[in-house]
Amino acid sequence: MRKALKIIAILLGVVIGLLVLVAVALTILVDPNRYRDDIVAAVKAQTGRDLTIEGDLRLSFFPWIGLKTGRLVLANAPGFGPEPFAVVGGSEIKVELWPLLRQQVVVDAVRLNGLRLNLARNKKGRTNWEDLAKSAESAEPPPTTEEPGAGAALAAFTINRFEIRDSEATWRDEAAGAAYAVRNLELTSANVLGAEPAPLRFAFDLESKDPPIRERVQLEARARFDAEAGALDLPELTVTVGDVGLQAQLRGTRLYAEPVLAGGIEVSPFDARALLGKLGVDYLPADEKALRKVALRAQLQHDPRTSALSNLQLTLDETQLTGKLALHHKPETAYRFELAVDSIDVDRYLPPPTAPDPQQPERSPAEAAVVPVALLRETNAEGTFRAGKLKAFGVRAEDMVLKVNARNGRIDLGPNQAKLYGGTYSGRTLIDASGRVPQFRMDEKLTGVQLGPLLKDAQVFDRYSGTGNVSLNLTAQGLDAKAITRTLSGTVTVAMRDGKIEGVNLQKIVQQARAALDAARGREVQAATEPSDETAFKSLTATARITNGVARNDDLKLDGPVVRATGSGTADLVKETLDYRLQVTVAEGADRQGTTVPVRVRGPFAGPSYSVDVSALLREQTKPLQQKLEKKLDQELQDGLERLRQKLRR
Repeated sequence: MRKALKIIAILLGVVIGLLVLVAVALTILVDPNRYRDDIVAAVKAQTGRDLTIEGDLRLSFFPWIGLKTGRLVLANAPGFGPEPFAVVGGSEIKVELWPLLRQQVVVDAVRLNGLRLNLARNKKGRTNWEDLAKSAESAEPPPTTEEPGAGAALAAFTINRFEIRDSEATWRDEAAGAAYAVRNLELTSANVLGAEPAPLRFAFDLESKDPPIRERVQLEARARFDAEAGALDLPELTVTVGDVGLQAQLRGTRLYAEPVLAGGIEVSPFDARALLGKLGVDYLPADEKALRKVALRAQLQHDPRTSALSNLQLTLDETQLTGKLALHHKPETAYRFELAVDSIDVDRYLPPPTAPDPQQPERSPAEAAVVPVALLRETNAEGTFRAGKLKAFGVRAEDMVLKVNARNGRIDLGPNQAKLYGGTYSGRTLIDASGRVPQFRMDEKLTGVQLGPLLKDAQVFDRYSGTGNVSLNLTAQGLDAKAITRTLSGTVTVAMRDGKIEGVNLQKIVQQARAALDAARGREVQAATEPSDETAFKSLTATARITNGVARNDDLKLDGPVVRATGSGTADLVKETLDYRLQVTVAEGADRQGTTVPVRVRGPFAGPSYSVDVSALLREQTKPLQQKLEKKLDQELQDGLERLRQKLRR
């Protein structure tokens, strides 16, 4: 920005100074056309460009010294094609006579009509105005203070009116493959170099083919520019781009060196979806009404070290976001923020779910997700995000607090907390992306949470209810979600109460097995399940040890009013398959005693199969008879031994 302002100031100073000097000199010498060749030669010597002056140069004398020109053409830089760099259809400058006698330069008006400016950058990144800027800079005397240069030159002028009308400019960027045009450009201003802010108006049509854009841009302001000090005062500024309007009050200092800006900005409510459509951005959120109202209000501060927004108020449809954020430029790029929203449904702004393509192989989310290692390593951020109510990926939470501390590839997410589904969440995740492969450590806890609604909203499992606690202490590493799952290790502890598992009825499975004993003849019996089946429990506890993506559990305990069960087995989180064995006891009396039946659960998470080991069931059912026979044999043996002892005594 500093360099751009300096270049603009240099060019304006050179142009205005040249016009004033030419006007004064030509007035004295009376016939300006005699010196046409000298002017062309001077421009060639200073810029290396050819200047063509078409038509006569005309003078006026009183009460102003004035100069009018016809068409002026300045050649382009070498290598940028035959079209001229700049064309002026006509120009006029008037300098008041009497102030000249007091060694003051008061320009009554500077007018440029039909300006055509062709700006370009080639594939090597060189622009077609670099040589002009270098020529202007080399012509400056060495500054004695902080870069007064062109600022001091402009400060010597009073310009009562400046006008550019019926003009246009084009920008062709071969390096980026972009092209833009500014049509119907108009610029009018009173004396912005004076002691008080003066009216300023700037308007043009912005055009582009890719993306297709045609919007009217207008700027209305009261402005004062202190050219010598490099200070800008904008007590009133209004910018409109199509239907989007911005109001601001800004103050800038040190514009030639290290700009410092401060003030307030406000963006009036606008339809962001409509704007994206005009810009050619194809955005189709799940909610058709999403992103229809966006507004912004904030205090802006910028200096060489920091750019910041404070007292931030962002309206996003029905959501209000407040807080502050800052981008630190020195000594290194860093983000700092304190943000809060009252209520937001993130899912409204995400693309709607799409039906799977039968022609394409199905891919799980784990296969698609890739860890952005480069971004994690470069991120330097610290801040807190709060949400009164939040819904994201189906999950709802309240009073959420998320903390971020990232630096040198080490990202600390937490300690975080939230209220959700009747309970609380607390946790912390550490990511170390400083090495070749990112490392993850997760310590998360759910306390008193209704897991049924939570799992259903998260689209994990929708056939479960119950309240309880879950704790995870896990580590992993990998460059994508699948690798992370494959290296997942640690422990998971679950303690549930007063719930039910839908889709499976353990009591029914046992009854089916008993009914099939005769036909099975010792083979496993497949148990049929129905969606209406369910198994109620008073408590369910389990601890799983996870090693490289395979969870092992040996202490599952389910206690229900009718069914009790213990279990052990494995769950392969990578293949998403189960291999689990349950010992199910169905109460058959008031004492809750009953037959224990082994049930095996195998297959994919989405649809496991249930089978009963009938041979084990037979052994279980014949155990009372075996015990009776053993008792009878033992008694008969005792009786036989007693009779033998009596015979021996005789």
